[in-house]
Amino acid sequence: MTADIIAAVDETGASTLLHAAEAAIGLRTGSGSVPFGPFGVAWSASASFTGGTVSLAPPDTVSIDSLEIDYSLSLILSIDLSFLDFCIPQVCIPTPWGDICTPTFCITFPTIPVTVPFSSSATLSADFGIDVHLTSGTWFVDVVIQSVSQLDLGAAATLLLIAIGAAISAALLAVPFIGPLLAIAVAVIMAAFGVAEVTGLLGQIVSLFVSGLTFNVYKQPQVFQVLPASGPFDPPVSVTLAAVTADVQASDKNELVLSVDI
Repeated sequence: MTADIIAAVDETGASTLLHAAEAAIGLRTGSGSVPFGPFGVAWSASASFTGGTVSLAPPDTVSIDSLEIDYSLSLILSIDLSFLDFCIPQVCIPTPWGDICTPTFCITFPTIPVTVPFSSSATLSADFGIDVHLTSGTWFVDVVIQSVSQLDLGAAATLLLIAIGAAISAALLAVPFIGPLLAIAVAVIMAAFGVAEVTGLLGQIVSLFVSGLTFNVYKQPQVFQVLPASGPFDPPVSVTLAAVTADVQASDKNELVLSVDI
């Protein structure tokens, strides 16, 4: 049976729909905590999506390549400085009147929070499936991420590692008595992780924004008015969308086809 209304867009038109959907999503935010080497890391981040090109593959795959994820994050590392704790032992000097001893003197260092702000971007290529659903009286056609073929973080891990080192150095300068030990402390802390660990940390955070990523490409109330009332004997005319389907069809070119029954 032929649908009452059929609309189709090619890959160029689908890319235009994608960019409109990206703008509609706007800025997404998140927060959490993850292990990072021997340290704990609390983070908060925001991300937005721009660009990307669409390719269509029948019957229901929408591939999006070179989708840019622009993100800003704030990391709070809990740095345990207890490895710097030291004590000056007691020293006793014998005298004819008995030993004169100095007291034992110990210095303990706290766990300090180190905040690291960072912004960068990643590039995503992924396959999306088509999800058509009626929710609260509105028809939605969404493309929902199914699998990720590539998530390219670029040079962000190296740059973040440098930013972490600079932030730790600045934070340690504020700790009393640590001046002579500053270089040793920074070296010990930075040796606990490297580019691989930072890449894993960034990957975890960025992947949370990618997981379940959904772009809405069509939205329409199930019942909507097409003609207003023109008089007491001419009531408004409304249309009911009884069914909506969407798939990718191939003819001379692949198209995303929307079929509507009224």
